[in-house]
Amino acid sequence: MAPSVVEFPKSPKCCTVCGIPKASSHFGTIACMACASFFRRTVSFNIRFLCRYSNECQISQDLRFICRSCRFDKCEAVGMKRHLVQPKRNDHKMPKYVQESRKDGIREVVRGYITSAYAVKEKEQQEVAPSEATALQNPESGFSTILNMNHSNLLIWYVEEVQNAMESRQDAQADISQSSYQQFLTTKRRTDSLATDICTLCPGTDLLETNDIEILFRYCSFASLWMDSAWINSSQCHVAPQDSSDPLTTFISHFQSTITFQLARLKLDIYEYAALKAFCIWKLGILDSTITLKIVAGEQYLGITNALSNYYQNVKNLEPFAMATRMADITLLIAPIFNVYQDMLKLYHTLQIEDRFKEE
Repeated sequence: MAPSVVEFPKSPKCCTVCGIPKASSHFGTIACMACASFFRRTVSFNIRFLCRYSNECQISQDLRFICRSCRFDKCEAVGMKRHLVQPKRNDHKMPKYVQESRKDGIREVVRGYITSAYAVKEKEQQEVAPSEATALQNPESGFSTILNMNHSNLLIWYVEEVQNAMESRQDAQADISQSSYQQFLTTKRRTDSLATDICTLCPGTDLLETNDIEILFRYCSFASLWMDSAWINSSQCHVAPQDSSDPLTTFISHFQSTITFQLARLKLDIYEYAALKAFCIWKLGILDSTITLKIVAGEQYLGITNALSNYYQNVKNLEPFAMATRMADITLLIAPIFNVYQDMLKLYHTLQIEDRFKEE
């Protein structure tokens, strides 16, 4: 009888940056996916963070999101190598503040704890015509240390994301309301690319683990495909009942009669819809998430709520009661949207449609 071999379980490798016991080799050291992704984005975007204190912040699994400057310093201190990071192949996949800095010939962008972003090289002040975006700016609107962004700038980030999504749909002439199955899959592939951008570029996502990003992607994909389509079609919402045994057509009809109809009733402008889209992504994502994702989601929800209130007060000049009523109308949509999202999951299961995050 052959002697039995006793195999002892291997002790998990710990991230040398934050200490989480789920790590592997990245950029010359042992690190978790979250710290490796943070290092890669910081280097590829050529960002320099500032510390509020004296660059002596503690970095651990629970505190790694407190100070990005000290987190990056520790990444280098434990052996991460900048030259091992591959440069971004597509500038359009970079955050807008990085793109604008590069257009101005500025290669390094500083991210501080007081302002959301500013370039190292000072630019001459240019007079800007009054607009909703400039009227939305308010130094007292709130600042998220975790997201490293002013609340009003956070809402503007989502507004610009919606604008980019609309342009992308127009260029591709994507409309799922009248799609065949193959056309639907083509549209989904395009909008999944937009969802990936949200997962990788949205403020706060650099703090998330891979598992968190995969959870977040499903909600970003839903919002980018179905919610964007509903908002586009809400201005000409004429829902006709369709008698069809095709599950996709049945779901589209159901979606139009519930969500698209409600958006048509509310007549949301782009700032309101951008806020609703953010609510959908982060409120849905908070349901089955880790503590880090819950913290980031909470900051997102608080920031967008504060910015939307500021928008109503300073741009729309709404009275407090009208402002509260309007915000209630928007947030009350989250429950029916969640129910439709559950129906979508059943549809995808029936049609064997894959819904997974795939970073470039």
